[in-house]
Amino acid sequence: MTARRSFWSAALWMSLAASLAAVAGDIKVTAVVKDAKVSASFTAPAAFTDDARAVMQSGLVLTFTFDVELRRPSGVWFDRTLGTVVAASSVKFDNLTGVYQVSKLQDDHVVWSERTQDEAQVRGWMTSFERVPINPGEALEPNVEYYVHVRLHASPKRTFSLWPFGHDDGSGRADFTFIR
Repeated sequence: MTARRSFWSAALWMSLAASLAAVAGDIKVTAVVKDAKVSASFTAPAAFTDDARAVMQSGLVLTFTFDVELRRPSGVWFDRTLGTVVAASSVKFDNLTGVYQVSKLQDDHVVWSERTQDEAQVRGWMTSFERVPINPGEALEPNVEYYVHVRLHASPKRTFSLWPFGHDDGSGRADFTFIR
């Protein structure tokens, strides 16, 4: 009876920890539609954890990768993905000079880069993106619901997961109806 109780107790604690991690990793997403073009603005301030800070301070390159998808919900089958873009931010700390080099990428192309000595500024730059364009493969239909889904993956990680499948470090969603 004791083994069974300890198993359920461990399972309860693991599910509680997973739910707390999911709450801490929420991403605030805003979808912007203008002239039938969709872009997404998003921020994930909770992504900059103590572990992420420790990785950054060690001098390793810390990267936050955001998978941004434009989707159309389906009641019968899986939701259809109309367009995707990968946005990433990375930081490298130079221990000798105390300078952070932050870069932002979209689909593996550098779109912005800056240097600073202010860690608070680095946190803001790493965790927020403004108006990331999402190019759908087809024209949006009027009066149809869509949503933008954003998933975060941080690397490298200092912790080890017993879960054999990959998991997101945060996610968020913004629903909208395209009105023409």
